[in-house]
Amino acid sequence: MKKVCSFFLALTLMCSLVACGGSGTEKTPESTAPADAASTNSGSGYAGGEYKLMASSHVAQEELASIYMANFCDLVEERSEGKITFDRFYSSQIANQAESAEGLKVGTMDVAINDWPSMSSVNGFSKGDVMALGYLFNSFDHVKAFAASDDYAQMCQELIDQCGIRCLAVGASGFRQVATKNAPITSIDDFQGLRIRVPDISIYVNTFQALGCATTIVANSEVYTALQTGIVDSVENPVQGIYNMSWYEQLNYINETNHIFCDIDLFINEEKFQSLDKEAQAVLMECAKEASGQNLEMTEEKNDEYIKLCEEAGCKYSTFDTAPIVDVMKSQVWPAYFAAVDGGEELVNRILALA
Repeated sequence: MKKVCSFFLALTLMCSLVACGGSGTEKTPESTAPADAASTNSGSGYAGGEYKLMASSHVAQEELASIYMANFCDLVEERSEGKITFDRFYSSQIANQAESAEGLKVGTMDVAINDWPSMSSVNGFSKGDVMALGYLFNSFDHVKAFAASDDYAQMCQELIDQCGIRCLAVGASGFRQVATKNAPITSIDDFQGLRIRVPDISIYVNTFQALGCATTIVANSEVYTALQTGIVDSVENPVQGIYNMSWYEQLNYINETNHIFCDIDLFINEEKFQSLDKEAQAVLMECAKEASGQNLEMTEEKNDEYIKLCEEAGCKYSTFDTAPIVDVMKSQVWPAYFAAVDGGEELVNRILALA
């Protein structure tokens, strides 16, 4: 009788353990959540892992590029319920633009705001210069059409394969204008000998040297002093940058050229991205896409506001005939790109067809 009782007691305990999960050895790990889980949970039920990432912007915190990065970080932290967090750095605190581009490649940088021309100038990804070809893009809608194209998707994959860098989403600071200190630009002839500051990016240097300018490479953080001391007497930048960096204080004229669309994008080191579980990856991709939409809308909407602010501060905003400049870009700068990039001319023609 005792043996029978012992048998039923053991059976009862076994059933109880199974019903309660026993030792829990069959529980599915959090990191095996499906990749698209984050796209449907709207911020609730995140089951991915916990990560702390570093995010860097080379421009001031109030600039549109930094706002873009901050919105992305905020969205990720919210959707992951605080499990994915960021240490955020602005104004080249840990890396200037060139150092940031290099860091994304070698793995010393997790996430950073940067641009495609830097992927070319710093990391040797020549195809990326297409984003800064003078007068290739004529509107924000044109840029958005390219960003949604198979060609752009292929360019992103090639960047991963060649440099180990993933572009999470495209963004913008706006179309670039030329601002001058001493006199307005009234024709292409006024570019001859113009001492202009350019970033340390080859396509920008080549663009203004083709116009006959005396180019000087100056870091973003040193431009104000360069203008103040007369090292340069002009800059080229989106109007929001001219205002937010206070360069307008040393300038008198903003000349509408719209010569280059200034992309500013979210990049992540691919090895770091692959170290995240699938749900965390999905959250980053989803939030980057959402922050990108916010950035493009804000940049386009605020352009006139920044022009007005510069005018109220004493700068004169003017227009002139840029057709001769377009001709120089197409006859000198574009062919150099075609020669450097296999299939570059065909790519440019497909982009033009998207307008």
